[in-house]
Amino acid sequence: MFKAKLQGFSTGIIFTTSIFAGCYYGTGLMKETNLTKEEAKEMLENDGFVVSLPKEADKQAVQPSMETDKAAKVKELPIVSYTIKVKSNMTTTEIASALYKEKIIDDESRFETYMNDHGFSKKVQIGEFVVTNTMTYRQLANTLSHQ
Repeated sequence: MFKAKLQGFSTGIIFTTSIFAGCYYGTGLMKETNLTKEEAKEMLENDGFVVSLPKEADKQAVQPSMETDKAAKVKELPIVSYTIKVKSNMTTTEIASALYKEKIIDDESRFETYMNDHGFSKKVQIGEFVVTNTMTYRQLANTLSHQ
């Protein structure tokens, strides 16, 4: 009895999927959306949007990212190397604190936030890792997680 119900349910799913696929592909709703920049600009202007290119002054006004900012600071600082020993059940807070004390990173909370936001805090491996103050947060995270 159960086998017959399961077969009927499966047939219903296949039938419904076929109907949806036929409607989707048969009605012409699926169109290619590979537009050139000019076509996209024209389409946006036709819809009432104003499209402009950034001015040179606007490009220079953009603040540098954390990665660029750290790279600029590296030129001013002497290179510091440190071997961090990651132990079992060591948290990213403890790792960030150790790196901060050894002057590898400049902000514990920002590094911890980076590790959590990018999913590295769950991938940290046990072992000894050589890190330097010239490394970006991404490089540190990759080193600590063997990626």
